[in-house]
Amino acid sequence: MKITLMHPPLDDPTLPYHANAYLKGHLLHNGFANVSMRDINVEFVNYCMEEPVVECFYAEGERRLGDLGRRNTLSFREQEEFYALWTTNRIPGSVIQQVARNFRDEKAFLDFETYLESVRRMNRYFHFLGALSYPAEITNFKQMSRSRYSMYNLRDLFDQNLREKICYPFMRFFEERLCLDEELAATDCFGISIVYDHQVAHALTLAGLLRKVWPEKMLLLGGTSISQIYKHLKDKSQLRHFFSLCDAIVVGEGETAICEIADSEGSLASKKIPNTITYDALKDEVLLPTYIHYENVPVLGKPVYDYSWDLYLSPARGINYAPTRGCYWNRCTFCDYGLNTDRPTSPWRERPIDRVITDLADACEAEGIRYVYFAVDVMAPSYLERLSDAIVDAGLDIRWSAELRMEKIFSRKRCQKMADGGCVCVSFGMESGNQRILDLIDKGTKVSYMAETMKNFAESGIAVQLMAFTDFPTETEAERGETFKFIEKNKDFWSTGGMGIFLLTGTSMIAKDPAKFGITLIDTADADVARALAYRVDAESERKILSTEDSDASFDESGGAFPRVLGRPWAGGTDTLHSMIYYFNYGRAFFRDHPIGADFSESEQAPLELEDCVITVSGRLSESAFDIGTILENRAAYGGQIAEMLQAAVEPTYSALVRWESTVPVVSNLAEGRTYWITSGDRSVRLDRLVFKMLQLLSEKRMPLREALGGLNRDLRSRLLEYLRRLESSGMVSFQGPDGKGKVQQRTLSVDGRTACREVKMIRQPKPEDLIGLARP
Repeated sequence: MKITLMHPPLDDPTLPYHANAYLKGHLLHNGFANVSMRDINVEFVNYCMEEPVVECFYAEGERRLGDLGRRNTLSFREQEEFYALWTTNRIPGSVIQQVARNFRDEKAFLDFETYLESVRRMNRYFHFLGALSYPAEITNFKQMSRSRYSMYNLRDLFDQNLREKICYPFMRFFEERLCLDEELAATDCFGISIVYDHQVAHALTLAGLLRKVWPEKMLLLGGTSISQIYKHLKDKSQLRHFFSLCDAIVVGEGETAICEIADSEGSLASKKIPNTITYDALKDEVLLPTYIHYENVPVLGKPVYDYSWDLYLSPARGINYAPTRGCYWNRCTFCDYGLNTDRPTSPWRERPIDRVITDLADACEAEGIRYVYFAVDVMAPSYLERLSDAIVDAGLDIRWSAELRMEKIFSRKRCQKMADGGCVCVSFGMESGNQRILDLIDKGTKVSYMAETMKNFAESGIAVQLMAFTDFPTETEAERGETFKFIEKNKDFWSTGGMGIFLLTGTSMIAKDPAKFGITLIDTADADVARALAYRVDAESERKILSTEDSDASFDESGGAFPRVLGRPWAGGTDTLHSMIYYFNYGRAFFRDHPIGADFSESEQAPLELEDCVITVSGRLSESAFDIGTILENRAAYGGQIAEMLQAAVEPTYSALVRWESTVPVVSNLAEGRTYWITSGDRSVRLDRLVFKMLQLLSEKRMPLREALGGLNRDLRSRLLEYLRRLESSGMVSFQGPDGKGKVQQRTLSVDGRTACREVKMIRQPKPEDLIGLARP
């Protein structure tokens, strides 16, 4: 039986995920040789970057925008789709291809200004693909629902029409490439590993398309995300919905299961396969595993990393590798990761150090691996010390990163051993800077020595990435403040960090004994998969609930505690290949010293006066037949509606969006003609037509403002310059000297992004004769 293991979109395209490498390795180890791996995610990303495909997608966007723009009225969903497409800055396919080359070329990659511009362009392009996927969005290669639908509501999850909308670019990829793929046609069994929730829609779409083209082939679903759905599904019988797309679901660790499935030659009904869910259609019965099997890690086959390496967006090859599984501490009360019912996560198991060194040496020799992320729950200090010594003794030339607990045992000597063994950065789940909160978490760490631990790593040249969160049950404002104070006080020792928001998950120790933590659980309506739980702190009246998506994304944010950096999967993001490469080349302090938005120009010229500068339009100058201000107000109103639903413990679903839309007045095509705007994301400023034309001309001609505005009277020129400063403060325009080197002296003016269209106004509109100076060639 030929098995093809797949990693579905949408996910990190800088390095491969390791789940299928372990499954293939164990299959080969047990004599099943006819196995291949396909990273469908990175194949799809590369397809999207091909020049003809880029132009086709933009043509589709223009077609949709034209259709919407000719309508007399727009409903709320049409308004949102119109706005997403209308704010698109078209990027030529040749530029997208150059961006991809920049990520793969070491010199361009390590030039931070070039790198930042490449990230911005890639994110803008995939944000546009997100606009083609409305009601979804795409941010940093993650598909986001933005509470317009829910992956935790089965009606939405199995709404084929909805999935076809939100996976539109992928549907084209499948039709143009995958359905014609000879290797897939020769496959007997497809295995789709769904690791993250933001992959679920594409994974189910892929399963449905594979089943439509090859209905005779076996199809398996597995991975962390599907395991979490199984664990948190309120009614396990509802798993029957998945069996319209698959033959079996593997939950938890899958090496033993995939081998027994391969040995069954497709006859699953006659065997009780560990960790495997099947469905008896005749009895309409979902057959659940009787227990969860945990693998014997020392005897597993070595992972095999034979990927299509040229497709990844990185100048060096990196892998995820798991020398241990589970958590040696396994007591944190908020943790909810494994499938066992009595502990937060899986039992702790170690692979012998000599086997680890052999695995890594083989991967380096066979695939040219230079970077390794130890993708485990957490690494034990004693194991890390032995591993570091073994890496040095073996002469293994790798750079690596891992997630650790902030233990006192990490002395300066131990940290130096890790650095000598190739460690370039570590991540600490610090959680809080307040001891009472840490004790409630049962973290087993003390604030009194956390700074010393970070210092030991920093002095060894290892970057420290801190992860913390706020809003743990009963946390006071003063206790929350202690976390921020701790981070600020010890800023010399950390390199980057993320400040998330606490999410109460379904089978954590807190959820099992809520009274112990001073809370009362509240059932969330319309949530079939109860991954996130709503609750009320008993001493307060306010309910606490956050969307799972927003909570997950919050850990990529600085929360005001850390310098702004790029989120995953980019350089500066926590636990990314790109970050490891930058730390190795530039040292642990690079991202702290180079926050996003800083000026990296080497010019030593004095700042220029504004009138000596040329203007660059950072936002997008656009005309519209609809009032964009009203559209933004309606979007803001929907944000308020979502907040009310969450406060009432109601899962935001697609049907809820449709119902709410019926209460929103349509936006009509403007009778007076077109309106003129400058936009950047959700920030829009309505412009007078003449100012709009002025900005177009100034941006195109690159003439100094002094020359362009020389024919205006002093009063009007002063007001125009002040207006341009306001546009600059909202990120819509920027100023530079004519040679591009000098920078204008900055002045801070506050303009609220969502209401900028109401706050930025001319004192009086210029008359045509006032702008005669702009007509100069």
